[in-house]
Amino acid sequence: MKNTLLIVSSILLINLSTNALAANTSAKNRSVDVKCHVELASGKPLIYLANVKENQLNKLVDTLTNRKIFTPYDKKKQKVSQAFECVLMEAKFNSAKANELFDKQPR
Repeated sequence: MKNTLLIVSSILLINLSTNALAANTSAKNRSVDVKCHVELASGKPLIYLANVKENQLNKLVDTLTNRKIFTPYDKKKQKVSQAFECVLMEAKFNSAKANELFDKQPR
């Protein structure tokens, strides 16, 4: 009886830990809307809107520099000369200038 109880307990414990690990992994792979404060090669500041995987948010600032992106001001892609900050769409930027730019920019 003790052996059966031990085996059942072990199976339940393994199942619960596997489910928790799977839930954590899928949460990091979900897509989120973000906004990034960038400066184009022309010198124009811009808030870039994107949809990325949640685990890529921290690296996005580093990957935007020298990349070409679509902007609301031109039909052609524009090169990003510098990326300052990326945050979730619902969050506020640390920079007051970026928050002001976000409020003024057409979407």
